[in-house]
Amino acid sequence: MARRKKFSINDIVEAGFQIVRKSGLENLTARAIALELGSSTMPIYTCVSSMREIEEAIVKRAWRVLLAYQTHPRSGDVFIDMGLGYVLFSKDEKFLFKCIHDEKYGDINTRYSEENLLLSMQRMADHPLTKNLPPESMQKILFQGFLFSHGFASLLNSGIGTSVRMLDSEEAIIQFFKQASEVAWSGLKSALA
Repeated sequence: MARRKKFSINDIVEAGFQIVRKSGLENLTARAIALELGSSTMPIYTCVSSMREIEEAIVKRAWRVLLAYQTHPRSGDVFIDMGLGYVLFSKDEKFLFKCIHDEKYGDINTRYSEENLLLSMQRMADHPLTKNLPPESMQKILFQGFLFSHGFASLLNSGIGTSVRMLDSEEAIIQFFKQASEVAWSGLKSALA
């Protein structure tokens, strides 16, 4: 009589996700997943064809976590909330942030970043700044916002820079981000006028 599988693919991906969340993709191995599950490596290899399959599922899930951060209302302004969500994701989920920028998964990350842009454009459709703009102009504004957010997020994620390290609470980050966004808004409004 054949033994039943002890774990599902979802169990294995969840265990792998927790490992990556705590210590990064470089520490994701079949042995680490087995340890997390309290098992041998055999059930892992009976559920998946390769570690790459697990890694890709984790990278996709990291994108879903990012989306939850970006759609959570914090400031009352959807444009600011998208950028703030990105920045806070980089702070709270350091290793997941690195997943969505790992060139090893470039095809997945490119596809999900394009989907993220389309969702952002939908969310900005009724925003006062972009309401009557053609899609190309809206994309340009979103890209400029992303450049600012990504720079801030990368500095926060890496811990480089005294000024960024002083932003030690979510509230401090939100206040700083709002102030910087006001400056950027002023420049965008004058450029569009």
